[in-house]
Amino acid sequence: MDRRTYMAVVLLAAGLAAGCSSTGHRDETADDEIVVGGPRDPVIEPELDRRDIRRAAIDTEDWEAGGYVGALSVQDFGTEPVYGLRAAYHVSEDVFLEGEYARSSISDSSYRNLGAPLFGDESEDLTAYSLSVGYNLLPGEVFVGSRWARASVMYLSFGAGNTKYIGEDNTTYLAGFGLRSLFNDWLSLRLEARDRIWQSDLLGNNEWTNNFEVTITLGAFF
Repeated sequence: MDRRTYMAVVLLAAGLAAGCSSTGHRDETADDEIVVGGPRDPVIEPELDRRDIRRAAIDTEDWEAGGYVGALSVQDFGTEPVYGLRAAYHVSEDVFLEGEYARSSISDSSYRNLGAPLFGDESEDLTAYSLSVGYNLLPGEVFVGSRWARASVMYLSFGAGNTKYIGEDNTTYLAGFGLRSLFNDWLSLRLEARDRIWQSDLLGNNEWTNNFEVTITLGAFF
């Protein structure tokens, strides 16, 4: 084989090798693009148990009315049952106005036992009415057990009114706090403690008296 023939064979072999290398590179790139761009299965298949959520159906009415019973402790005259009616207008989610009318009684039995009766009769009727403003705070839920929960809210109330007994009217100021809970979308239950403050001179000295009251109210929104 002469020199010219040898050089032609070498050049031909080099050209074929370069063509094969280029073709292999393109095939590998194409395969890579198919793998990268193709659809993939998710790595983790989530299996979540979806809870059935039931939205609270609380009425949007602004009026609330109800009746209550409890105990009223009149300073120096013992503790007697108290009952009454109340009606409230909810100005907003935080503020409400409320009026009430209550009846109870006071007794001078302890003084009669000492031979110093203060009243004509041992028991005298007591009536009261007032207007209060309340402020809702600490909204949340009341839990009874692990499966029963009801929407509730703590509130403060302040007001003024009149208390009448032994034929005398006494300007009265009120301050208290309570818990309101909803049984359903219209029925409410309230537990409340208040101090009815008025001036009294039944024992000879005109002084401010603190008369504590605890009540439970069953009410309805409409």
